[in-house]
Amino acid sequence: MASQISENVNRDESFEESQRVQRLLIRIIPYWPILILSVILGLLGGYIYLRYQIPVYEVNTKLVVNDESQQKSANLVELFKIDTRNLSLEAEREMSILNSRDLIGKVVSKLQLNIQYRQKGFVKSGQYFKNTPFKLYIENPDSVTEKISGEVQLINHKINFKGVQYAIDTFIETKFGRIKWELNTNYPPSADSNKWNLNITPVVNAADVIQRALTIKPISKQSSILQLTYIDALPERGLIILNTLIELYGTTTIDYKSRISANTLSFLDDRLRLVSEELNGTEQNLQRFKTKEGITSLDAEGTLFLNQVKETDAKIGELNIQVEVLNKIEAYVNNRNRSTSPVPATLGNTDPVLTNLLDQLFKTEFELEKLKQVTGSKNPEIEVNEAAIEKLKPSILASINNLKMNIEVSLRHFKDENARITLTLGKIPQKERLLLDISRQQSIKNAIYTFLLQKKEESAIAAAAIVPNYRIIEKPSFGGRIAPIPEKIYGNAILLAAILAAIYIYVFEFANNRIKFKSQIESGLPDVPIIGEIIFQPKINTWPIVTGAGKRTLIAEQFRELRTNLNYITSTTTEKTKVILITSSITEEGKSFITINTAISLTLTGAKVVLLEFDLRRPKISSQLSITSKPGLSDYLINKATEMAIIKPHISIANFSIIPSGPIPPNPAELIGGPRLQELIAYLKIHFDYILIDSPPIAAVTDAKILANIAHATLYIIRHNYTNRSYLRLIHDNYIKQTLPKINIVFNGIKHKRILGYTYGKGYGYGHDYGYADTENKESWWRRIFSHNNKQD
Repeated sequence: MASQISENVNRDESFEESQRVQRLLIRIIPYWPILILSVILGLLGGYIYLRYQIPVYEVNTKLVVNDESQQKSANLVELFKIDTRNLSLEAEREMSILNSRDLIGKVVSKLQLNIQYRQKGFVKSGQYFKNTPFKLYIENPDSVTEKISGEVQLINHKINFKGVQYAIDTFIETKFGRIKWELNTNYPPSADSNKWNLNITPVVNAADVIQRALTIKPISKQSSILQLTYIDALPERGLIILNTLIELYGTTTIDYKSRISANTLSFLDDRLRLVSEELNGTEQNLQRFKTKEGITSLDAEGTLFLNQVKETDAKIGELNIQVEVLNKIEAYVNNRNRSTSPVPATLGNTDPVLTNLLDQLFKTEFELEKLKQVTGSKNPEIEVNEAAIEKLKPSILASINNLKMNIEVSLRHFKDENARITLTLGKIPQKERLLLDISRQQSIKNAIYTFLLQKKEESAIAAAAIVPNYRIIEKPSFGGRIAPIPEKIYGNAILLAAILAAIYIYVFEFANNRIKFKSQIESGLPDVPIIGEIIFQPKINTWPIVTGAGKRTLIAEQFRELRTNLNYITSTTTEKTKVILITSSITEEGKSFITINTAISLTLTGAKVVLLEFDLRRPKISSQLSITSKPGLSDYLINKATEMAIIKPHISIANFSIIPSGPIPPNPAELIGGPRLQELIAYLKIHFDYILIDSPPIAAVTDAKILANIAHATLYIIRHNYTNRSYLRLIHDNYIKQTLPKINIVFNGIKHKRILGYTYGKGYGYGHDYGYADTENKESWWRRIFSHNNKQD
């Protein structure tokens, strides 16, 4: 039993959920033209945007920075050495250099990127880089200090720019520097060359634009492989910019290394010049001595002595050069930041400790120099490099002192060897001894000269082998169009249009506080019966009469149904004549329209009906039925007219009479509350079967409550998509307090929206058209969708 109850509950919940979905669809589907129109407008908007939006492309490249420091040698010790370098910091440093304003400014100056060529179009101007009829060359791009723009025209083989004519292929002094105009011989002669604009900007501004378009990032956190992406409307220009940027970036390392190489070669050239002069003097002395003394050669003992001395003297010469190089390095380290001395040569240094320390010093100084070009003096990384250099200085100086001490020991050894050999000179004759001395000097100078020549060749070879500290992995290449992407634009346009359509539907269907469904009335007024539902009827030739004998329209049948229900609710009344009060909450809810057609529908049964136009403040019925309003109710209530005078039968509808309002009185409530009203009603009850009272809206004035005392029942009009839901509380209060007799609701002005053969508007459900030809209710879908407040009163 419990399981069956649970199953029934689940079935009910499932049915209720299905009903909610169905109700939601019923409310949304009638707006299908809006949805389709929004999609069409979205596609159209996307097309127009793409038509006039300048496409943007990306150019990509990859390169390894500090490539030289990353290459391991074939030595097993190097291969297994622990790498303590912080690749992330090195990559960030190189990224800062690559994206520095100074370096990009050099790219701008080299490619003349601060000059932009635009061809005027009907809506937008096209941007060009190479395919232009002319080119402007600025000798010094930094001379441009402010933005200059103007129209350029080619007239009689001369350039007209900003009202000034310039000759072709000739340097001319202008206010923005020395310039030259050149013609593009490859430009089609038939093309229009007089619709061009030229924009010249300072180099720093053009560099800022390129900086914003350039993105540099490592491919991973600890990688020194950088991905460079440049975004440009002209992909060809982007390729050239990236190639030039990488080229100029490489020259910074080459320039620094070339300075060290140049200093080494300069040192060698100075020493070679000095040694060469000394060697020439020694050889001339040797030649003069041999000529004077007639000695051609030394004996075997002298030759042996000379060979021994040559070896020791050559070693002493090399050691002296090393001492001189060490002295220069020591002076450079001691005087750093206090003088502008050039980077010293490291000629002849074979000590691995000093070589490693000097490499660290030069690299750190090189990075410090680059940082100073990129950032300000307060950059914390500059302080880090300065501290590193200060830590290196004591180690370098200590290493130099150790090397000097070792060289001094070697020098003493070779000098002692020379002294020992010199003692044997006493055994050689004097002439041979003099010749030996001169030959010895010659051999020393010759050995030093040969050593210097060898080192010069080594330095020249090393200078020729200097390469940039980067390696391109992927050459700059076209990466494709990145914006605007047609698929994305169309998708976003359709989505935006759908959102706007959804907002529209929500505002008019869900967010407004107007009554749209019978279920809203039933939930707000559960005890008040709804006895009639009337569809919306646009104004036609017979307005406001929509019912009558022989009419088979849907709205006529709805009034017949209302008449049947009205007879049922007044059947309990013992009096022969039924008095029906018809009112509403506010104006324009169709109260007069319902009153007229209800009265006509009652006359079709043979009943005699009189309609009282008691809306004395805003009377409408008399004018709508083309009946003279005078004399009328106001005349009768002030005792200036008789019953017979104010009752006016309709000229074409049998059994239908109207009592118009008469002149608008200043005190309607007081007139209605007077004794004459009771006399009028008593008279009408004798002569008519139904008395229909068209009263003012109850929320505005109290007239309806006064008239309620003479009525047997009340028809309360609520208009679809017009009456606010807050008025349901007003109706409920009147129902509870019984200020109006037998309140019954008439749901008026229901919009007739067709959905797959059914009509939408009669509550949450479906309603068949019953086969009636509703020829008088022809309304376009456009009006049905966009018309929300059509008047029907």
